[in-house]
Amino acid sequence: MREVQALGATTSNTAVSWTGGKDCNLALLAAWRDPSLRVTALVCFRPEDALFRAHPIVLMEAQAEVLDLPLLHVIIPRDSSDYKAAYVTGMRQLREDHGIVVMATGDMDLVGSMSRNWIEECGEEAGIAAFLPLWHADRAGCLLQLLTEGFAVRFSCVKSPWFDASWVGRTIDQETFAAMQAMAAAPPAGSDAKALDLGGERGEYHTMCFDGPLYAHSVEMELEDEATEIRDQPGQKAGERWWTIRVRPVAKEEPSNKERAALKKSFYQSMIAD
Repeated sequence: MREVQALGATTSNTAVSWTGGKDCNLALLAAWRDPSLRVTALVCFRPEDALFRAHPIVLMEAQAEVLDLPLLHVIIPRDSSDYKAAYVTGMRQLREDHGIVVMATGDMDLVGSMSRNWIEECGEEAGIAAFLPLWHADRAGCLLQLLTEGFAVRFSCVKSPWFDASWVGRTIDQETFAAMQAMAAAPPAGSDAKALDLGGERGEYHTMCFDGPLYAHSVEMELEDEATEIRDQPGQKAGERWWTIRVRPVAKEEPSNKERAALKKSFYQSMIAD
């Protein structure tokens, strides 16, 4: 049985910025356990027609189903000349249409040239407060929480020089955690790259979650046997190699003739009993 949401006498309708990875799952758990917040939705912010290789939409939809929360989409138009204004407009729509007044996010640190947290900055203009439970959190502590809370998390995208293709699809467990700690202790040999950020905050890796304390049951997805290398991506440095792995819903088997007959018989028996 999944954990019951902790609710106080007064609560604020809260959505969680969602990618399906480890950090937004931890943010959801923190919001769920905060008695001042009532989690009512997951929100995927995405550019129009974006192909989410590291965070497949089909996985997010399956997660939302087992979490029993709606997955709302805020689409940033491809021809938008002001990305921030489009983001703020989308957040305002969430407030007006769904009563969202708090946005939880698994952000850990500033990204690129940003001087403030993006959700916090856009939320101020949209009238939505930011809830940042992982902000400047200890990276190792967050990974350990995944293990102690029983999350099932796999690598959905990895990048050299820290990782190779064999890491894609692997589960974050004690063994992989120890290997990652070693990568975080020193820069990769033969490269000018920095040591691994354990949280993947510089984009070294991405993850996808298949189970956790709030999931009614495990998300059923099939992973391809081999990693897919992607090239010429925005932000991809010369010599860097990136790998992802494709997922697809588990195909449901059609019932056999014998099973159909049994179901039909059971149905008619129930009709007679009524």
